[in-house]
Amino acid sequence: MEITARLLAVASFVREGAYLCDVGTDHAYLPIYLAENGRIRACLASDIHEGPCESARVHIAENGFADMIEVKRADGLAGFVPREKTDIVIAGMGGALICEILEKAEGIKSADVRLILQPMRNVPDLRAYLYANGFDIRDEKLAREDERIYEIICAEYSGEKRSVSELSLLLGEKNIANKTRDRALFSAFCEKQAAALRKKIAGMRTGGADTGAEEALLEELRMQSAE
Repeated sequence: MEITARLLAVASFVREGAYLCDVGTDHAYLPIYLAENGRIRACLASDIHEGPCESARVHIAENGFADMIEVKRADGLAGFVPREKTDIVIAGMGGALICEILEKAEGIKSADVRLILQPMRNVPDLRAYLYANGFDIRDEKLAREDERIYEIICAEYSGEKRSVSELSLLLGEKNIANKTRDRALFSAFCEKQAAALRKKIAGMRTGGADTGAEEALLEELRMQSAE
């Protein structure tokens, strides 16, 4: 099965032989791809709506993985119990919703569990949540599809709570450290963030607010893009 650049980046963080939980699986493209490539030992694919669950069951059966991939209608990680070497994927949702799902989940603060998260918005808030709750962001990737740049976060529980700079929350420490993986993509990512920040600054100025902190962050973004 061919999958998109976004899902391919997500898949790259799944450990060999992991038990996968794919939250919000939709058509189950990701678990089918991983099963086809022998990357996972089993999977629970879940969605909050029955329609996507049924679609997932059809695709899984068509590809011959009904014995390996179980489909369950569930709200986030409700009722899910991690097993040994469990990788949890939550992709295609807002950062705030991902935080809510993680907050309600049981058993994810474990060395056996890896979180692979692909938020659609509010990414700095998700990073802040992870750091504040003892999760270490082990790696990150950027993926481009058409005109959109997606951010993928790989995190594991360490118990160490951290606070990081606004720039690190905005861009991701690992994205900054690994900017040379794809310099053009990282620069485009910085420009995307800078454009949103300039728009915010313009609105703040209209309201007479102090924009000093935002302008300093904008300059840091410019420097990151230029290095």
